[in-house]
Amino acid sequence: MEPQVLIIAEHDGSAPDPTTLELIAWGSQIAAEKSWKLGVMVLGHAMGTVVEALRNSGVDAVYALDDPALATFNAGTHVAAIAAALSKDSPRVILLGHSYLGIEMASTIAVKLGAPLWSNCKTIKAGADGFVVTRPMCGGAYVSTLEITSATCNVFTVQRGGLSAQGLTSKNAQVSTLAMPADADAAKIKVVGETKATFAEDITQADLLVSVGRGIGQQSQLDAFRDLAKALGGSLSASRPIVDSGWLPVDNQVGLSGRTVRPKVYLAFGISGSAQHMAGMRDSKVIIAINQDANAPIFQIAHYGIVADLFQILPALMDAAKESAAAK
Repeated sequence: MEPQVLIIAEHDGSAPDPTTLELIAWGSQIAAEKSWKLGVMVLGHAMGTVVEALRNSGVDAVYALDDPALATFNAGTHVAAIAAALSKDSPRVILLGHSYLGIEMASTIAVKLGAPLWSNCKTIKAGADGFVVTRPMCGGAYVSTLEITSATCNVFTVQRGGLSAQGLTSKNAQVSTLAMPADADAAKIKVVGETKATFAEDITQADLLVSVGRGIGQQSQLDAFRDLAKALGGSLSASRPIVDSGWLPVDNQVGLSGRTVRPKVYLAFGISGSAQHMAGMRDSKVIIAINQDANAPIFQIAHYGIVADLFQILPALMDAAKESAAAK
């Protein structure tokens, strides 16, 4: 396969996931620095609009694996098809999103290709003799920098939000259709059906989110924040500890293990800011964090930060919201 940098695309059947477009931005930087070609592989069924969008996304080549067996995601089937396509000539770099799909596939792809895996990268750039990546440590409190010089093929999973996908230059990429390997559907786990989640309140569509973390202390405090969200015309969301405690359903969870959101305003109350949570909301246009801990990681990405007791801030915000609503 000619492209030395290859991205494994994610999509919803009609358009590429924003994660994939960010990976194309990272891959474009590496390819330009190394004078390499950049390609993207997309798997699924009846995905013509996805292929067309990727053809004009800034890559040099698009490889489409279109087969009914790939209509529903199955890691075994998808990885077998990818590995078969790359078995004779692996690229130098394989990029996947650090998402449910990417995490599930990346390790097996690396094993099948005999390549090292570098997971949960915040950034990836070309280095003098290889690549330089940054990765979070200790729950996001620290960031490590690694210089990678080994292996002819490296597999990376990259977090969302590290690089803007805007400004990608269309190259009218060549599209190649790959054949589905005969044994690619011999997965040990069979997906017999797929149920789409039904969200009572789709937080991904909200322009404003009031998001709460373990810092609110008690479940009984939720109503006050729900009232604030309603007064501001937004929705209530939460970090994983709130959902794990059973205080809110998983539909309301923000983060890698929940939902990725990009509201106009994200109000974070009592959320310290794990790497997993921040990956799910860091693309918000305005992030306002209220936390008693001045060293909370979320302040690193917040546009505005308030170091204070959130229960002293909450009444003032509620009063301001009511005044604003009354004035309209």
